[in-house]
Amino acid sequence: MNTSSASKPFQWRALVTVIVSLSFAVMLASGLVLFLAPPGRVANWTNWTMGGLLKSEWASLHINFAAVFLGAVAFHLYFNWRPMMSYLKTRVRRRIGFRPEWVAAVVVVGSVVGGALANVAPFSSLVAFSETLKESWEQPAQRAPIPHAELLSVAELAERAEVPLDEALAHLRSAGIEVTDPSLQVADVARAAGVSAQQLYDRLMPPRSARGGGGGGEGGRVGGGYGRMTLAEFCAQEGIALELALSRLRAADLQVQDGLTLRELAQLNGHARPSQLLEAIRGESGHE
Repeated sequence: MNTSSASKPFQWRALVTVIVSLSFAVMLASGLVLFLAPPGRVANWTNWTMGGLLKSEWASLHINFAAVFLGAVAFHLYFNWRPMMSYLKTRVRRRIGFRPEWVAAVVVVGSVVGGALANVAPFSSLVAFSETLKESWEQPAQRAPIPHAELLSVAELAERAEVPLDEALAHLRSAGIEVTDPSLQVADVARAAGVSAQQLYDRLMPPRSARGGGGGGEGGRVGGGYGRMTLAEFCAQEGIALELALSRLRAADLQVQDGLTLRELAQLNGHARPSQLLEAIRGESGHE
């Protein structure tokens, strides 16, 4: 019987090497996922997952294994101090001195730091590519009424959606979501109900048939969920020519910027809610 393996002492150097390798692998995987993941306002609103994990869970893995990696690297340097010091020594004199490899390494690292901070290509291109990937996840139907709406209380979300609180709670109740305290955070209520914040918001709103499609009535304006639409999306749904809508807004002395939601346009023009914009777009404001 071979007893050499049983008497062999524990190899701390081997342990540290394996930890460095595994933690680097986890950091690499989590870093790639975070590079591709949608922005937090989308990921948290829709409960976006990759490999069964939420974005926040991938971020937690990345941060914690970064700490493990740094600690393991410190031990790795301790166990390999002599070989590391030999890299600092010249081959001729065998003492610490100038070596071109270290200068080259400093130049490379310094170039990356300088290029990233100055936001110049190719470093800025990599960041722009990441942002393009992140934004590609966002769809109009998945857009929160305001950024990070999941951090609002249920009462605040109902107010922003222009739905009376009692009515909003009744809608949620009919969808099987009982909210005992409207001051609770939307994210917490959604998590307890096993749905995303977006799904909770959709169930808080009146049924689509009651929201109106431009045919008048308060259901088309109050609680219609139009605040998260862009001007082009609203015009397409209402059957209004975009150029006509733009001319009506200008006639009402309202500012317009591409890509903003109606709620953001309302806030840009000093209004808390988009109802004034909707009246102008529909030609109901008396400015025509």
